Amino acid sequence: MSNSPLITYTQLAPASNTWGNRTAKITKITPHHAAGVLSVESLCNIFSNPSRGASANYCIGNDGRIGLVVEESNTAGTSSNYENDNQAITIEVSNCENGGQWRVSDAAYNALIDLCVDICKRNGITQLNFTGDANGNLTAHRMFASTNCPGDYLYSKFPEIAQKVNERLQEDEPMTAEEKQAFSELQNKVNELQEQLQKLSTDEAALHEQVYPKWAYIDANLPDWSYQTVQKLYDDKILQGNDQGSLELSYLFLRILVILDRAGCFGGAWDRSSDAAESLKKANEMGLMENSDPEIASTRAMLAAVATRIVDKLSK
Repeated sequence: MSNSPLITYTQLAPASNTWGNRTAKITKITPHHAAGVLSVESLCNIFSNPSRGASANYCIGNDGRIGLVVEESNTAGTSSNYENDNQAITIEVSNCENGGQWRVSDAAYNALIDLCVDICKRNGITQLNFTGDANGNLTAHRMFASTNCPGDYLYSKFPEIAQKVNERLQEDEPMTAEEKQAFSELQNKVNELQEQLQKLSTDEAALHEQVYPKWAYIDANLPDWSYQTVQKLYDDKILQGNDQGSLELSYLFLRILVILDRAGCFGGAWDRSSDAAESLKKANEMGLMENSDPEIASTRAMLAAVATRIVDKLSK
């Protein structure tokens, strides 16, 4: 049997303060209260004093530090009942007030939870049960003797202690085969969704590159292949800016304007050069006339505005 790694102080009691070597498997935990506000050193000193005639496996001071008094391989004499103590790890907890409800500090209470979890893990106790009598494995001194121990405050916390300890034990419990399978399937689904999200992000970036405005003015930033067309449409007042003067030209919109210009829609038809044919081919491959994407639709609306200006100009 091992002792808790949570201890920060050790002062072992003489054998006369114990029931001797433990002969039963550890299956229970019995918290007591010290009936006083004490440090871990003071508590360990009290229960290691031969004149005390009693002991506990562990002591918890008011500040939450944990001390070892009786090794777990031995049975501490704590609960006035050999059968219980032989199966139990007993713990003396300092109070933070004298009398009344015999409250304990948050630090001591949290240390008690930590220690109970550690005891259960090391001794194979899968669940802590408080039944209100000696049949459970979270027991109290008052179940075996006429005493108020562990004080009304700490005793009222026994159901919560069991709950908190069990929650901690379940967190660390190994997954079953079914749980591992379910977790694996969930991981695969997450990976699949991540791949889909990455593809959508890539598609969105490509769409953004095509349809969102990139050029606001006629300057050196315009692609060389579009400069002549844009300048002509601007000079003829077919292409106009917004209220801030920005032309809001996207790559896709430029391609359409150049294709229409080379097709003669703006007067002075161009010869179908290899560049023009390639532009038309790319436009067809992009499915501009069939795509129902709202971003493409907005580009069509822009084209319709240009077409309206063309009709107005040709009708004069």
